[in-house]
Amino acid sequence: MTIDEIFSQLSAHMVEGLMTHSQLSDYFGFLGLEGYQMCHRYHYFEENSNYRKLSMYYLQHYDRLIKEQSVPRPSLIPDSWYQYTRHDVNIPTRKSAIQIGFEKWVNWEKSTKKLYESLYQELVQLGEISAAKELAKYIQDVDYELAEAYQKHLELVAMDYDITQIIAEQEKKKKEYKKKMKEIKL
Repeated sequence: MTIDEIFSQLSAHMVEGLMTHSQLSDYFGFLGLEGYQMCHRYHYFEENSNYRKLSMYYLQHYDRLIKEQSVPRPSLIPDSWYQYTRHDVNIPTRKSAIQIGFEKWVNWEKSTKKLYESLYQELVQLGEISAAKELAKYIQDVDYELAEAYQKHLELVAMDYDITQIIAEQEKKKKEYKKKMKEIKL
């Protein structure tokens, strides 16, 4: 794989990640879970910042633009949801949707980490150590996000997706991620 192909693949995956977090934000917003919605909104903005940094890095260090690839549009929101309002969602459906949403988030972060680590190895094999060190920053970011998603998923499993407890934590989560959003350096 060439350096151009590596950065093109990284860029495309980051764009898909932006769409993923945007959809997960809407997904949890539809379920009335503003804390989880804000969590994904935060990750959207944080990852948008990383996407811009990657583009700037490539331009500054390789004097080139990253060649854009077509990106598959994630379809995390079930088509059937578009015919309902938020008031139509009953508790069993909400509980199941929360479980599915967190599983999708964890799986996305696992696949992202695996891809980034693979591309890191490609950069090292090409002797592009500085670029690999730059990518290592994004690997660390996704590793932390995966740990966060996985831990929250474990907590939800342990509480058997108790809607009462989930609703009770939303305001705290919302405030936590609003604060984090203010800290993003765009």
